[in-house]
Amino acid sequence: MKSEILFFNGKRIDGEKLNFYDLRRGFLYGDGIFETLIYVNKKVFRFEQHWKRLKKGAQICNLKVPEREEIKKLILDILKEFENKSYYIRINLWRKNPPTFSPKDERESNYLIIIREFEPYLEKFYEEGIKCAVSKKVRRNEKSIISRVKSLNFLENIIMKIETEENKVDDVIVLNTSNYISEGSVSNIFFVKEDRVYTPSLECGCLDGITRKVVFEICEKEKIKIEEGFFKLEFLKEVDEIFFTNTLMGILPVKEINGYFKMKKLNIVQYLRERYLEELNI
Repeated sequence: MKSEILFFNGKRIDGEKLNFYDLRRGFLYGDGIFETLIYVNKKVFRFEQHWKRLKKGAQICNLKVPEREEIKKLILDILKEFENKSYYIRINLWRKNPPTFSPKDERESNYLIIIREFEPYLEKFYEEGIKCAVSKKVRRNEKSIISRVKSLNFLENIIMKIETEENKVDDVIVLNTSNYISEGSVSNIFFVKEDRVYTPSLECGCLDGITRKVVFEICEKEKIKIEEGFFKLEFLKEVDEIFFTNTLMGILPVKEINGYFKMKKLNIVQYLRERYLEELNI
């Protein structure tokens, strides 16, 4: 696959043929949601969980979703044509009408599926960990319903990526309005202290991540204690290991968070990543 493959409302299309009127509400108002998935070893990893989250987000935003089997078939049929590689998949869903700001009772939606070859994170990040800072510009609003939605409006996350460049680090973590740690710029965050795994509660405003769920499953299976909670920055000085999770990065260790954490070891993180790769059948 040399370039992206696009499906707009079920039909394959060249990106140049997408017009403003089709994209209007997603472009002008960010009035939509999305899911990012990965295709590995001839299967879409955790498709059902991603679809369930997409439907939940659509319900919050009062959007109609396409048929699940229609979307799944489109993705699997097209990827059969290509070599046995890994692919990035993004499902975008946004309100079709009206052109004016208030959607009133309109639920009809457009969808766009984007498929391209997956470009993994650098292997050195998994071997050495990444360096992070704490965002000074963004706070997650844990009380907002938007914290439970993968919205097309990604401006907060983009601002955090700008901070990443300004601070010459690899990523930033964000606090919520109550000063508790919420997540990374595009990921959930976990801490390891004395072989016990901790992660912020969903009540901290973090996304209910699919890979986050996988970590809980692995810990339960491997008899590793794991718990959710409310953690302030000072807690980072007590922990041994930190890692991020999302669909594309998998499980990614953190080596440093400016002023708060320096990696002491990678025992649990490496073990969890090995089990995660087994889940992916890599």
